[in-house]
Amino acid sequence: MKGRKVLGIIGCGQMASALVAGLSKAGHAFERVIGFDIDRSRLELLGRDFALEGMASNREVAVQADLMVLAVKPDQVGTILNEIHDSLQGDELLVSIAAGITTDMLENSVGKELGVVRVMPNTPCLIGEGATAVAGGQFASADDRELVVKMFSTMGTAVLVPETYLDAVTAVSGSGPAYIYLVAEAMIDAGVDVGLPRALARSLVLQTMKGSVAMLEESGQHPAVLKDQVTSPGGTTIAGVRELEGNGLRRAFFRAVRQAWERSIELGKK
Repeated sequence: MKGRKVLGIIGCGQMASALVAGLSKAGHAFERVIGFDIDRSRLELLGRDFALEGMASNREVAVQADLMVLAVKPDQVGTILNEIHDSLQGDELLVSIAAGITTDMLENSVGKELGVVRVMPNTPCLIGEGATAVAGGQFASADDRELVVKMFSTMGTAVLVPETYLDAVTAVSGSGPAYIYLVAEAMIDAGVDVGLPRALARSLVLQTMKGSVAMLEESGQHPAVLKDQVTSPGGTTIAGVRELEGNGLRRAFFRAVRQAWERSIELGKK
C-alpha cells in the first residue's frame, strides 16, 4: 500500500481476519503484516493462512508498524492507547473500528498530531459483501483516507463520509444485518406457521430477499415503485402490507435505528 510498509493489527478477531484475508486476496503491497491478540490461537491461525507475524505485545506492534488497525471493542480502546502511546512517533496512521469512539477522542488519548481514521464496517465484510464507512480525523491526509477506503474495499463497498455521519451509519449499516436477519427469521417462521416445511420456507425467503435486493440494485427504482408492482388491487400482497403497516413495521424501524444511533453516541461519551 502506497506510503505505508508495515501493517499492524491489534485485536485479531473476525473483522481483523476478514480484513487481512481481503488484503491478501487483493495482493496488498505491505512489506509485512504483524499483529497481536491475547488469544494466541488467533495469531497462529492468521500466521498460517495469511503470513501474519505474531508479536509479543500491543507495544511491539506500535513500535514496528507505520499503519495500525485497532480491531477491538470500544471499552478496550483506552487501555490499549495507554499502553502504546509512548511508542508512537507521530507519523503513523491509526485506524479504529470501535463504535462510538471519535477521532478527537483517539487523538487526545494519543497526545500527538497523529493521523487517525475511524471506520464503521459491518459483519457481511466477513464474506466480502460488507458496507464500510470511513472518516478521517483532523491530522489524517487525503492520502490516508484514500488508503483506508482502498483497504476496506477489499471486503465489499467502502465510502468516505463526514465523521458526523458515523453514528447514523452505525445505526443503519453497522447494526443493519441484525435487523435483516430478524426479518428473515420472522418470515421463515411465518411460512412454517402456514404449513411450509422449514427448509423450504428458508430457501424461499432467502431467495426472495436476494432477488428483491438485486431488483433494487439493477432497476435503480425507488422501493415504493417496486412494492407497488407486486401489490395488486384487492390481492394477497396488499392484505399482507396492510397488516405490516397496521402493526407498526415502519415505526419500529424508525425507532430501532434511532435507538441504535443514540446508543452509538452514548458509547462515544463514555
